[in-house]
Amino acid sequence: MLDHFLTAFFDHPDNALAAFFKKFSFLAAEVERRSFRELPIDKFRSRPWPELLRSLAARAAPTNVTDYIWEWAELGFDRWAASELKRWSPDAVHTYEHAALATLKQAKTLGIFSIYEQPSQHHTFFTDVARAQLARYPELRGAESELLVNAKAAKRNMRRDDELALASLVLCNSAFTRRTLVLGGVDEAKILTVPLGFPDVAAGAKESGSEGPLIFVNAGSQSLRKGSHILYRAWRECAFPPEKAELWIAGKMFLPEELRRDLPGKVVLFDNLPHAEVMELYRRADVFVLPTLADGFGMVVTESMSQGTAVIATENCCGPDVIRPMQDGWIVPAGDPAALAAQLRWCVAHPAAVREAGQAARAAATRWPWPAYRQAVATNIAQKWREHRE
Repeated sequence: MLDHFLTAFFDHPDNALAAFFKKFSFLAAEVERRSFRELPIDKFRSRPWPELLRSLAARAAPTNVTDYIWEWAELGFDRWAASELKRWSPDAVHTYEHAALATLKQAKTLGIFSIYEQPSQHHTFFTDVARAQLARYPELRGAESELLVNAKAAKRNMRRDDELALASLVLCNSAFTRRTLVLGGVDEAKILTVPLGFPDVAAGAKESGSEGPLIFVNAGSQSLRKGSHILYRAWRECAFPPEKAELWIAGKMFLPEELRRDLPGKVVLFDNLPHAEVMELYRRADVFVLPTLADGFGMVVTESMSQGTAVIATENCCGPDVIRPMQDGWIVPAGDPAALAAQLRWCVAHPAAVREAGQAARAAATRWPWPAYRQAVATNIAQKWREHRE
């Protein structure tokens, strides 16, 4: 069914630009993170340089500069995609949140069926959450947090509203996201929900044994959205001795550093690790903790479960879609440090049950792999497309 795949910078065996950058050892891992080998090279149309500039800015530039370049790249990509759409005039186009307005307008003009992928919750839900957290915890304020609620964010959210209104079909990946879309005024009849798939399941037994401290891990951006400050507060409340529990944190810090300074007990901080090393952390840990306030899905949940690691998550992500409470994980209220602390204590008090839950999580991951997700998306979109034509 695919005519062309439009993207930014990508790694492919036949992509000469990617091959050039991989000659530099310090760039090889970054390039390979953008690997896409499932298609022949002639299906790709790319606009790589803005994305390369954005990646460079993310490493070295101030937050406001990186944000400006990101938006410039997104909107430029959208205008480029719209021009390509007019050139080919296919039967359908699959777009993504915030990078689609010009493309969707062009699709409407040409009578093209448009799919709009919504990977995150509706902006009104998150804006309310962010403002409430900043009011409750003023110490969260900083350059990164202000980007969530300032005038620029409001302008971007208006753009998202226009995109949602124009799309023929809105594809989301969790019951939570669907609920926020409906609350945000999106026509429920045009929302399709398909949870994302699980990665390949880890072979063999867990690397962590039955002895020693229970290891909790949190990976991903340390930010307001992810509820990182909630985890820090819960960990302080528990104050586990090192022989009882450890907390491993991996990911870039987007909150004021003093929020996690002098955390009690044994806390291990990792830099922004390559994906393969993050998966290794999951295999070594006992419990993955995601205290997110708003995550459209939260792939860290399915990734950790696939490695045999039980998960503590909130209701504001894919947790209710994939976790069976008290079997392969636990659901705690979003934004509640006391409830999270209580669950951490329960896990430390019941290590055998935790490891059984990890085994159950790995078994659950076998029931919905990525190929099953892809087939479900293809089947459902084809059906919606037929209904649109009729």
